[in-house]
Amino acid sequence: MRHALRTRYALAAALLLMGGTLTGILAACGGYGGGSNYGSGGGGISCGGGYANSCPAPSINLTAPAAGATVSGTVTLTANASASQAYGLTVTSVEFKIDGTSVGTATTSPYTVMWNSAAVDNGSHSLTAQVTDNAGGVTVTPAVNINVQNMAGGNAAMGAAQIYPAPASGASGMADLSVKLATGAARGTVKLAGLTATSVTLNEGFAGTNGPIVLRLVPGSEQADEWLVPADALLTAEQITALQQGRVYVIAASAAYPHGEIRGQIVPENIAVTFSAMAPVRDAQAVNPAAAGVVAATVDRSAHTLSVAVSSSGVEDASAAEVADAATGRTLAVLTKDSVDMGHWSAELIPLTAADVSAFEAGSWYVRVATPVETGGALGGEIAAPRH
Repeated sequence: MRHALRTRYALAAALLLMGGTLTGILAACGGYGGGSNYGSGGGGISCGGGYANSCPAPSINLTAPAAGATVSGTVTLTANASASQAYGLTVTSVEFKIDGTSVGTATTSPYTVMWNSAAVDNGSHSLTAQVTDNAGGVTVTPAVNINVQNMAGGNAAMGAAQIYPAPASGASGMADLSVKLATGAARGTVKLAGLTATSVTLNEGFAGTNGPIVLRLVPGSEQADEWLVPADALLTAEQITALQQGRVYVIAASAAYPHGEIRGQIVPENIAVTFSAMAPVRDAQAVNPAAAGVVAATVDRSAHTLSVAVSSSGVEDASAAEVADAATGRTLAVLTKDSVDMGHWSAELIPLTAADVSAFEAGSWYVRVATPVETGGALGGEIAAPRH
């Protein structure tokens, strides 16, 4: 009898213990309305507890700016992000980082932060976005590189050879110009050697062409051979575009050469400018032996465009001019004759292919000027790419 009672009491205790354990298990899994710190609460599905699977990670992808994009000023950083609704998860924040440093956090969709790119230097920078959900889950996007360019500008080596016909001058100069893209504020210095300048100006025009004055520089107070961009100088949006296209030059005039003694084309990083001599074509018979010329080519390696100007003498009866690729025989640009200067031909912003630019780098381009008699070319020359 006592044995039966002990057995009955033991069985009841075991059932009570099992019931408590089962209740604990159900509570840990979110049953009985308990929920967990990682789950949906109530009677929903939970995750992250000791008796359940881990929570699904939130997802995120960058939507702006695109990988490889060039940006300036205030930049919109945007990402799409989500968390598993099946587990009752929600996105709590999306944080954007530049080169590993946080630049802003968004807590509501659309997940967007406005970033002042002037806080970093020009050049390539790494962008990532990190999403966090209400269960503490974190996902980080793969890094993408963006190119920050808040300044436009370039350098110019000045000499008489960039003027046609070239003055008999051994003077030289070096110009440096930079412009804030957001405001147009310009600063720059021109240092001269071998001449006493009466004026130094920034003008708009591709290499080999003349154009209107953009800015008049002022003499430096400390050095007689130094000229400065005025402190309050501003460029318009159109002038900044011209600068980025390689369509701005600096020219210094003197008493001996009031129209310009030395000149230099401002060359941004993406621009190649080259000057090449022209001479009578070898097989041409009816050409003045003294005929000569210079071809100035401006190649935008990023935008894939060509701007070219031919200044010539001795072939004033020329009827056509073109730039072609010697390797393929393809005509790259048909030039237009100036209505006043009969020896000047030009074309601007002619579209190129990547293969065309490669041919330019390989030295495959040439220019020919034809006359009614010498239809195959009376004056010509190779267009030599600048040496790196």
